Amino acid sequence: MGPVLNGQFGRKAGTIEGYAYSPANKNSGITWDEATFREYIKDSKAKVPGTKMIFPGLKDEKRIDDLIAFLKQFDTAGNKTAAMTIYRRKVAAAQ
Repeated sequence: MGPVLNGQFGRKAGTIEGYAYSPANKNSGITWDEATFREYIKDSKAKVPGTKMIFPGLKDEKRIDDLIAFLKQFDTAGNKTAAMTIYRRKVAAAQ
């Protein structure tokens, strides 16, 4: 089980309280943005050698796009962001 991913983008790697990160993640110097997350989710061990994340990677670009869109819905407290709520209303109105 990994750390909470709410508010992922803009956060420094290895900083969620209560999760035992590997030294590699804690000391990676990464601040998560979309491009960095894409690299990591495709091959975490290549992006951060020494990570303890056991995941074969996600290679399909559409699935990565969907995952990023899902993560961007939530702020650090796990609440839906205002931007996503507005976007969903616009999509619903257009249908």
